[in-house]
Amino acid sequence: MFTTFAMQKENTTIMKKKHLLFTMLLALATAVTACGSSDDEEEVQDEEVIVEPVIEQTPGKIILTENQMLMADANNQFALNLMRQTSKDIAGNMVISPLSVAYMLGMLNDGANGTTRQEIIRTLCFDGCETKAVNEFFGNLMINAPLIDKQVELGIANLLLSNKAIGAEFSGQFAANMKGYYQAGVECLDFSQSEEAACRINNWCNNTTKGMIPEILTRDEISPSDAAILLNSVYFKAKWVYGFDGLFTTNQDFVTADKKKVKVPMMAQVAVFDYLADETVQTVSLPFRDGNFCMTFLMPTDERMSIDKLLGALTVDYWRQLTANMQPQNIILQIPRFAISTEQDMTRPLMAMGVKAAFSSSDADFSGMMKGSTIPLFVNMMKQKARIEVDEKGAMASAITVSSVTTGMPGTEFTANRPFLFVITERNSNIILFIGKVTGAETTGSSEIH
Repeated sequence: MFTTFAMQKENTTIMKKKHLLFTMLLALATAVTACGSSDDEEEVQDEEVIVEPVIEQTPGKIILTENQMLMADANNQFALNLMRQTSKDIAGNMVISPLSVAYMLGMLNDGANGTTRQEIIRTLCFDGCETKAVNEFFGNLMINAPLIDKQVELGIANLLLSNKAIGAEFSGQFAANMKGYYQAGVECLDFSQSEEAACRINNWCNNTTKGMIPEILTRDEISPSDAAILLNSVYFKAKWVYGFDGLFTTNQDFVTADKKKVKVPMMAQVAVFDYLADETVQTVSLPFRDGNFCMTFLMPTDERMSIDKLLGALTVDYWRQLTANMQPQNIILQIPRFAISTEQDMTRPLMAMGVKAAFSSSDADFSGMMKGSTIPLFVNMMKQKARIEVDEKGAMASAITVSSVTTGMPGTEFTANRPFLFVITERNSNIILFIGKVTGAETTGSSEIH
């Protein structure tokens, strides 16, 4: 008698088998593309000379070259551009770390070539800069920014994971640059074990952000076809020079962007702060502890001006002018106590800013990132989680930016779970020896599907 298909297995078991099958096929494809010599002929290649760069420590200050001072302005321009793009469709509260995204692009840039690299450099506003200059700039910040102020906790961390399930391995010089310039941990994980991989990633996020961002990826967001996952973390915590007394915090009206009034806990104090007001903006700067870091608040002078319009007016030159011209004044200060958490896809805003090839399976060129394989790679996901808390004692902020670099192989599935034909042929002549069909319907004679 003809038996029916056994369809009672759990979905999770089916998915695991699919992932395992796909991983095996992808590993085979990687191995095939990596083979370039025959049994009779061996290629003799020069051994790669790998140099791990070293960044000089300058405790107490960041020493920038003349070119790096220009790059610092350019990085601020990137920050403003990114804020404008990410805030377009968000009417409510939000926070991002442009520095975290910049570090991610810097690491991707080191493994990129051609148009992919040119678009990343242009979007970072580092026009004309070579990869080494970009790496040295970020390396300088990486090493020395956390050493500026002992009263401030600043941590910048990077982690790069390659997928050993498909034989993916970072190239020697790329890995050395990541360790030297970006102080990155470089590890190899089995992405087909998605739960274990997610656990490793999220534990790292939780540790580097001191619990502010405990998770960035779920197991379902880790694909066995991903070649690599890159992560950046930025953590900041500091106390005000002039703290707010909680006794003076009261609930007061706050007029929202849509002109509604809501009650918020408003902190208050009177002290001397750097201040400036012109026809466009009112701005005040609150220093943290030793004065090496500060938090600046900007509000449109004209109450009718929107924050988006203020953002449009805030060029990097105007920002430099504002911070240079602020003067100490006795200020009756009131700011709300607040906490904001934001999760954002960074793919769309970065594409709008000019990073297009990197996200294209057909156009991306990350040939400098991985060792051996000729399978094309592209960035198929980049997102950021950020959180900030501001209260009477100070401010605490953290961000995680993650991107996955996956293969250009689409991973098309063929699952024979509906009627199909089968054909047996002789390969040389292509003569059909047997042909038949499987429909699952009752049939004459004897047939079984086991």
